[in-house]
Amino acid sequence: MPDDSLQRKILAHVDQDRILALEQAAIRIPSSAFQEHEIADLFANYLADMGLEVEMMPVAHPFDAKKASRQPIGRLRGTGGAPSLMLNGHMDPGVEMPGWSVDPYGAKFENGWVWGMGAHDDKGGLVAAICGIEAIVRSGLRLKGDVVITPVVAHKLGGAGTRALVKHGVRTDYCINMEHSNNTVANICVGVVMVHIKTRTPDLFFRFSKEARAAYYNTIEQQAEIVRRIGPSLEPIPPGGWLTFKPHPELPGFPMHTFDTLHKEHYYFKNHTGLTTREADLTFQLRTVPGQTLDSIREDLRRLLDGIKRDKPAFDYELTIPAPGTEITWNQLPMECPKDHPLVTALAEGQRLASGAPPYVGAHGRIGNVGDGNLIAALGVPTVQYGPGDIRIYKEWPTPDERVQLKDLVTAAKAVAYAAARICG
Repeated sequence: MPDDSLQRKILAHVDQDRILALEQAAIRIPSSAFQEHEIADLFANYLADMGLEVEMMPVAHPFDAKKASRQPIGRLRGTGGAPSLMLNGHMDPGVEMPGWSVDPYGAKFENGWVWGMGAHDDKGGLVAAICGIEAIVRSGLRLKGDVVITPVVAHKLGGAGTRALVKHGVRTDYCINMEHSNNTVANICVGVVMVHIKTRTPDLFFRFSKEARAAYYNTIEQQAEIVRRIGPSLEPIPPGGWLTFKPHPELPGFPMHTFDTLHKEHYYFKNHTGLTTREADLTFQLRTVPGQTLDSIREDLRRLLDGIKRDKPAFDYELTIPAPGTEITWNQLPMECPKDHPLVTALAEGQRLASGAPPYVGAHGRIGNVGDGNLIAALGVPTVQYGPGDIRIYKEWPTPDERVQLKDLVTAAKAVAYAAARICG
């Protein structure tokens, strides 16, 4: 770890003008999922100009063989003898919502705010990470551990870029996932799993026998009973109910769920889903807490569904978890890194020095959100999520008029620079 004078020298090399210029350049490039080619080149060239080894990695679309994108991997090679650190963030912004009052790709800078698509989700976080490591390079410090900067594609497809990165064999000892957290150190984050339940019943017309009626339970009514027993969307699931979990003090109100899709076909109408008229299906998602697993959730759901079957013998269900098509997307374990872990303490101290205020460590800035950091943590890599920007300034998310304060970008860059020097120095 460098001494105090060198640490101050590193922080002094964090250049606000360079941060603003790179942030504006990134915002001006539209980069929806699997359309990140141009912004990947921007970051690759910037990292190469900093002196990093850069590999451009092709990424195939997980569901469409006709689509591909690319993502740079920048490595600041260390001399050896210290942990390595990954700085991971996604290049694809959120959905472009209507109602923008400024050009979403204009990168307007006014009264200390930078406006645009991805201003903090995640372009701002990536810019802060890159410029923080640039400060180390410009200071002349030679780190012992490697720093690997990974701007990835397609977070909005459940982390397709990070999943490809992991499959490519990229590993480090620690990871900071540069997701917006209002510059709080999110050492704990919820997980997510999608659930699919199909119900079935024999066809029945208005003239029926007693035996046929006894075997009939309308598929929509079956789904309604499932919804009733699970409870309302976006309300905390109480302990001791249908779901088994230990409440986490940093995640009040979680686990939580929301119902996402419900389908039923009928021969009177055009078929849109391929379901038969005897079937209905429901998809919902759970945001989970540490300790919950696919197996525990599957067991809880089977217990709930078998309870309906006992009460209503005509109930006929098929449970699939994770829901078909989400196995390699929105299927992510919760993550937690101990508050006294060196990664957490280093980043928290960097935040304190950069901001002049006590750092916040906990889920507060990421509560309810998952990030690609969940995928890295699942490998056993100590991981936190940290970055500039706070979605709670908006009425809804995703939102028009996404924006981030330049001073928060600078703070994040300094915090990352300090943490990287302390961990890898």
